[in-house]
Amino acid sequence: MAAEYPEQTTLRAQFFDKAIKQITKESYVMKQAVAIVSTDAWINFFWREDRTTLTGQTGNTVDGIPRLAEFPQASASWDRISTILAKYGLEENISWEDIKTNEIDVMTRTSIKIAEAVASSVDKVIYQGLSEKDNPSGIQTMAAFAHWSEASAAIIDDLLQAAEKIKDYNYPTDNLYCFVTSKDKRRIMNYLAGKGAQFPTIATDVTLNGAIGRLAGMTLIESKAVTASKALVVVPKRCGTWRENQALATITKEDPYKSVTVRAVEMGTLQLTDPKAVVLITDTQG
Repeated sequence: MAAEYPEQTTLRAQFFDKAIKQITKESYVMKQAVAIVSTDAWINFFWREDRTTLTGQTGNTVDGIPRLAEFPQASASWDRISTILAKYGLEENISWEDIKTNEIDVMTRTSIKIAEAVASSVDKVIYQGLSEKDNPSGIQTMAAFAHWSEASAAIIDDLLQAAEKIKDYNYPTDNLYCFVTSKDKRRIMNYLAGKGAQFPTIATDVTLNGAIGRLAGMTLIESKAVTASKALVVVPKRCGTWRENQALATITKEDPYKSVTVRAVEMGTLQLTDPKAVVLITDTQG
């Protein structure tokens, strides 16, 4: 057998990495909610704007200023916030014997599973950042009017109320995303199926990355990162930013005739830039 040159090994590793990325990119669901911006800084700063509508804070009111009277004054405000990069990774050491003799393609399957685990970890971090770990202090929140079930029209009203809350802070509401659990997805689809032609069906709108269709003017997306009995409504790309230092990458390291180490890594940080562009709906399942 001809000797394998270093550049051949590198090309093979690059091809393998690219193939894994193509397979696992659908594992990212919550990343659809945020803007993705690259960074080379360990500490990343951003400015968070107070979204309260300005009114006359001193002097006259904004409307009906008398002749020759002083204009009322009001000041916008911003907070400077910092976030720090975090690294997410996983690896496995596969024996040379398993690679050579196993009936399963252990190498490829292990690489895919490891990359999926890293993607899932990043998705959970993004959900926890946007939802403030289900303990809201800056984002908006509301309790479901009634538990979401196959017979509950509260589903529609809750989504409309969440959109109303976002609109109150002057964000656009024509393209909202609502991230739901698998259990709530089933209840929503059963509810719509029971209503027949009265409501827009979502069964025919199934797309990639967890999207299950549109309802009440927003796209519904199933995500395993969402906590039980919760739903998260966001203005996509406006609510937050994923500062990415290293996109998902995989690498293989060979110890000839002994083993191959497969490693996956990603590094970044979540910035909740616009908390009022997020509504956490609680108690959807009781």
